[in-house]
Parts: sequence; structure tokens; C-alpha cells
Amino acid sequence: MESEYINRQFNYELQQQIGGTLPKGHIYCLGYPGTNLLSAGLLNLPIELNSNRLVKKASTDYKHPFDLQGLKDLPKAINEPIMIFESTKRDGSKVILVELQYKGSNYVVVMRLQHKGRGRNNALINDIRSIYPKDNVCGVFDWINSKDNLLIWVDKEKALNFISVQSTNLAGNGNEIQSSTYNIIKNFTNGK
Repeated sequence: MESEYINRQFNYELQQQIGGTLPKGHIYCLGYPGTNLLSAGLLNLPIELNSNRLVKKASTDYKHPFDLQGLKDLPKAINEPIMIFESTKRDGSKVILVELQYKGSNYVVVMRLQHKGRGRNNALINDIRSIYPKDNVCGVFDWINSKDNLLIWVDKEKALNFISVQSTNLAGNGNEIQSSTYNIIKNFTNGK
């Protein structure tokens, strides 16, 4: 199956990057959006990630440093997300909450359409603009409860599990937030 090959290839290249043998500027090819991503509005275009961006995002100079090893199976995780949101920036980016974690915090992957190349070689891709562990779970609950309808796709089983696990991290009005969030997820319809 092609998706299994893409996942294995990504893991192989990721291990090269961790070991310092991946060429600088390498572009990871993460395949194409699956059904879940397509139903959230992503276009059926290649998903790519620049290895330089990955180094920058994982760096201790960045506000959410993480260990690259934790990104093993990223292509699979992206195509089997927990939830997908519109970006609060309203720039067309999609924010994808995945099951991969770093120190108990789920990763978010921010993806948007980007032109690649120039002239006749110009092509559109789904470019991973950012990736980091979302250590502020209240932010995710805010996205779900947003009056701006940021939530655009949800795997109900995974999302309800996420809420039950993460609600222990909420302080103060956690029960009220958890109840509201639970109801939104339970009643959400994908593709509306």
C-alpha cells in the first residue's frame, strides 16, 4: 500500500536527519491528503515538509522545542487526525491535532496551500508551515468552543478520549469547559 511506503520512507529519512546524514534542505514528501483531510477542505495536492523548517521548529531556540524522534509515523498521524481546525489567523491554514505526543502534549501540524517553484515549474502543494507539541490544552478547548467555528473536522472517538484525558489539565472552570466541549464534539457533523 502506498501510504505504508510513504510512512516508512518518512521514518527512514527522519532517522537520517536525526543521525545528521540527511542532505540540508531536503524536502519530506508525505503523500497526499486522505479522506479525512479532503473532507476538511484540503486539496488533493502533495503534502511536503522542509527539513530545515523541522530543525528550526524542534530547536531549543523555538518556543515549543521537541525531540525529532517523536515524529515517527507523521504521515500516518496526519491522515488519521483527532481534529482539524481553521487557523485563527484566517489565512487558509488548517491546524491538525494528531495523536503523536511529546511529553504528554499532542502535536499540531499547521498546513496551507503554497506555491512551489517558479514559472513553468510553479506548482501548488500542501505545505507544512509549522509543527509543535500543543502544551497549552486550554488553547485546543478554546478552538473547539470558538464562536468563529474553527472546528471543521473531528474523529469523535479520538476527540472525546482527548477531552477526557486532557480535562485533568484544566484549572478552575474545567468542568464547565469540558461539558461544553464534550457537547460540541458529540453533536458535530463532519462536512457540513
